[in-house]
Amino acid sequence: MTLGPTYGPARIGLVVSLLALGYTYLGYPLLVQLLARLRPRPVRRAAIEPTVSLIIAAYNEEKSLGAKLENTLELDYPRDRLEIVVASDGSTDRTHDIVRSYAARGVRLFVPERHLGKTGTANAVVPTTSGEVLVFSDATGRFNPGALRALVANFADPAVGAVTGRVAYHYDAGVAARGFAAYQRFVVPQRKAESRFGSETSVSGSIHAIRRASFRPAPPELSYDMVHPLHVAQAGQRTVYEDAAESLETARARAGEEFRTRVRLAVRAYSFLPYLLRGLPRCRDPLYVFQVLSHKVLRWLSPVLLAVAAAAALLLAPRGGAWLLPAAALLLLSLAAGLGWVASRLGLSARALAAPLFFATINLAFLVGLAKYLGGARLAGWKTER
Repeated sequence: MTLGPTYGPARIGLVVSLLALGYTYLGYPLLVQLLARLRPRPVRRAAIEPTVSLIIAAYNEEKSLGAKLENTLELDYPRDRLEIVVASDGSTDRTHDIVRSYAARGVRLFVPERHLGKTGTANAVVPTTSGEVLVFSDATGRFNPGALRALVANFADPAVGAVTGRVAYHYDAGVAARGFAAYQRFVVPQRKAESRFGSETSVSGSIHAIRRASFRPAPPELSYDMVHPLHVAQAGQRTVYEDAAESLETARARAGEEFRTRVRLAVRAYSFLPYLLRGLPRCRDPLYVFQVLSHKVLRWLSPVLLAVAAAAALLLAPRGGAWLLPAAALLLLSLAAGLGWVASRLGLSARALAAPLFFATINLAFLVGLAKYLGGARLAGWKTER
């Protein structure tokens, strides 16, 4: 059936949503690669040694904290210029005893007077530290020996306000972990390109650094992963990506575990959105504004765009012809994701189903997270899968 000149709401909704999705997942990643080649903004790095306060966020981390502290004490950085603080938000296991056992080696324990959540605890601990540079990490991440030197070298450039390191993952053979690996192969080159010409729109909670002068407390329901780059952009500085600073983590092994984590991330993302939109007019870095709208905001709206596209495709499919293609594509994606979920439950590898499963998982999780956010959910507390 040929397409008529008059487009109804379903046709408009389908075309607009597919164009927006195409820009989000294909157009923007290609654009940033092009901009990184055409107008790179090199970072002036130097072998500097500012004082550093390394803050390790912890909540019931007795299984991993000892190894994390040993790893931290072995880092290649002058000990007289490195302050190590474990910020425990009222852990109820052996976390505090483990930290105290390292007191003679220069590790300090900070415990807020009441339960504040991860961001609230960070707000409280920073004023008790003294470093010119604040480095944030989790109890599970293992830094490579030169990570701190690689991070702080970027601060020789006065235009740099924050630096995010690279999170390397150990993946098992399961379909959920393989899906996350496929996602990393897609997003990491994009983040590197963004850093080369502009600014990062998020940092890793596992490994990132910020100038003390650029640090500002954040609302406790938000994550510093997104707030720090915004605050840095408002100060007229950049957030850059440092590939030589690595934190090793273990990827989530099950689709259900990935889904629950993504729901929490979604609630935090949608909680951040009003804060971001209010803060954008104060940004002195227009590139950050362009990048955060393209990389983050449109990505967070993708589940809604997919839902609109699916509804419109189903309405238009009975017309036949070209209108069958979007419905068929969505059906195949849903089928592949469903089979991937079954494979994940059975502990199978199913390499070909990994990417469709991960794509469907994060978008469904963000839909659920949006519903929770609109229902009043806010996440100031902690939740671990370990």
